[in-house]
Amino acid sequence: MFNKSIKIIFFGNTEFSNPVLLKCNESYDVASVVTNPSKKMGRGQKLFDTPVKILSNDHNLEIIECNDLTDKEFSKKLEDIKPDLFVVVAYKILPKSLLSIPKFGAINLHSSLLPKYRGAAPIQRAILNHEKVTGISTFLIEPKVDTGKILEQAECDINDNDNYGSLSERLSTIGADLVVTSIEKYLNDKIEPYLQDESLVTLAPKILKEEFLIDWNKSASDIHAKVRAFSPYPGAYTFLDKKRVKFFQSELIDNQHSSTPGYVTSVISDSFDIACGLGSLRVSKVQIEGKKAMPAKDFILGMPTLKNSRFG
Repeated sequence: MFNKSIKIIFFGNTEFSNPVLLKCNESYDVASVVTNPSKKMGRGQKLFDTPVKILSNDHNLEIIECNDLTDKEFSKKLEDIKPDLFVVVAYKILPKSLLSIPKFGAINLHSSLLPKYRGAAPIQRAILNHEKVTGISTFLIEPKVDTGKILEQAECDINDNDNYGSLSERLSTIGADLVVTSIEKYLNDKIEPYLQDESLVTLAPKILKEEFLIDWNKSASDIHAKVRAFSPYPGAYTFLDKKRVKFFQSELIDNQHSSTPGYVTSVISDSFDIACGLGSLRVSKVQIEGKKAMPAKDFILGMPTLKNSRFG
């Protein structure tokens, strides 16, 4: 079914990219992998590789690390490979100068049902907007972001207990299969790429730092969506006694209360409830400033006066 003589250059950085890279490597000739250079991080300035680089090393794939996609030497490296196709997953925007290199163009995997949620944060935005269904799209890359002709799409339900991490993992698995079938159909003229309907466009811009902050005047449903959208990282946060507290796991409590939003109304063994503008939020996993994430029961043990305290 698949043709190992098809030469692919894969572009990616994150864990989301890895299932697609594995599938492409099984089905085609991944001639090289382009990823960001390793970065020094943390107090010890230890060098960290991208997840894509780690996986590529594990499978003995050629790696090209690049910061500047307009660098002529980088462009020459790609030209010398003579690729049939670029496959791009969770990477930067490719400049027009690179898109002319592969014989059959460049395919991108985007984690939404385009033209919905064009942009940098489609998974988080779908959760924040209380969507029940999202999906994955393969499309031909054009210079303008996320606007190219669609090859294929697949839907994915958003479950009530999904967070960014679980939904992202599921979408990347679905996307890996979709990419390889889209390549096969596209190269064998078994698929007709079609234009996106511009009247249906919605945007998913990059998440701003201020969006991580919880506003307790909002409904419990909106705050719960924020906790889910920013878990397992970087975490929706609030303040308690001037210390930042992040929430990573919560559930809705459909109750009527007269408490001021932000007040802790109930503390039980493994969770605590916080009054919101409408309804309450039950929190079961937290991280207080300067410490690691912990189950709420451990947080409660260290906070004997938690009940009737106020977050915000």
